[in-house]
Order: sequence, then C-alpha cells, then structure tokens
Amino acid sequence: MSSAAAAWSVVPRDEAQQWGAEPPVQGQEWGRRMALATSEDVARGLFSQSVLKALRALGDEELARRSALACGQERFVEFFNYPIRVLLQMLSTAMPALAERHGQAEHALWLLGHCAAMDFLESESGRALQVLVRGEPKRLVSHLPWAYQVAVTGERSVKWLGPRCCRFSMQRDFLPAAFHEGMLVAMLERLNASKVKVIGRQTGRLDSEYDLSWQ
Repeated sequence: MSSAAAAWSVVPRDEAQQWGAEPPVQGQEWGRRMALATSEDVARGLFSQSVLKALRALGDEELARRSALACGQERFVEFFNYPIRVLLQMLSTAMPALAERHGQAEHALWLLGHCAAMDFLESESGRALQVLVRGEPKRLVSHLPWAYQVAVTGERSVKWLGPRCCRFSMQRDFLPAAFHEGMLVAMLERLNASKVKVIGRQTGRLDSEYDLSWQ
C-alpha cells in the first residue's frame, strides 16, 4: 500500500471541484463534531481499520501508532461497532502531520478517503458489494446508501439527474466532504468508470451532498 500512497499523493484534483466551505481541518472543528455525537453514532470496526491502514500508508507507522493511541484503540475488530468519537479522535490527531506531508489538509483528507475505500473494497464486505453491482457503476451508486450503512451510521440518498450523473446526499455524517469525495472516486474508478467527477460540499456541520458523474 505504501507504493500506492506515493501515487495518490500526486493525484490531480479536477479544477471544477470545490472543497467544502467549512473544511473541518482544525482541532476546534473536530471537537465540535465530536460534541454532537451520541451513543447511537457509530462506525464499524472494518471501516475504522481501513482508515487506520490509510493513515499508515499516507503517513508512516509512527503516525498510525500515535493516532491509534490517542483514541485508545490499538486495533479494531471488523464487525464490532465503535463510537464515532473514536474515529474522529484518531483523525484529529493525524491530520496536522498528513496536511504538512501532502501540502493541504483537504487534499490529505481526499487521499485518506481514496485509500480507505480501496482497502474496504478488498474486504469481504467490499467484494460482496462488487459482486452485487456486477461491475456496473450505476448499480454501485444505487447501492451506496446500503454500502455506507455497513460502515457507518447516518442517512444517505441518491437523486438521479441523468443516466450517468446524480446527487448523493448525506445527513448526520461526521466526516468531511473531502474525505467522501476521495472514497466515491475510488469506488467508481474500481468499476472502470472513466472521467469520474465528484464535487462535494458541506450543507451543514453534519450534512453534505455530492454531484457525481462519469462516462
């Protein structure tokens, strides 16, 4: 994964895309999101483990160790649910170093989401999703609400705007738009979709929406 991370670190971002208006890259904003979390807001261990692997790939072993120590989890059990605060604490610890290494916090978040999605697609759940959608990007997008529900709580919906374009909305999602942009691009590219474009924006502290298109 380290060699792949080197390639991702120079992935150009489409000039037409815009970062969220309020990117949660400062400690204060991570803290605000954590303060909004309840006991019902959780992330599956499989997803958290993918994020931890991405931190290792895009940073180094020491950054992954320090981030895991900060949230009190040396490892995650795949099918256990963990408070979303655990994941947010891990990310808030890692982001200053990742932003410095990759030049911009939002870019680092994009890479982190891309890397985590690639790891998820190699898991049992990720392979099952790929079988379910039969290699068709549109079927993948239609199943995105279910795929996300496997990984993390929150509400998601798809509104089709054309055969290969849609608006994907998220409510009560604790991760920033840039992270999800990277995830969505990775998942569509994995199905050999070409000219993938994902434009994300925060519509609220825990709400966001994404315009997806591909050929």
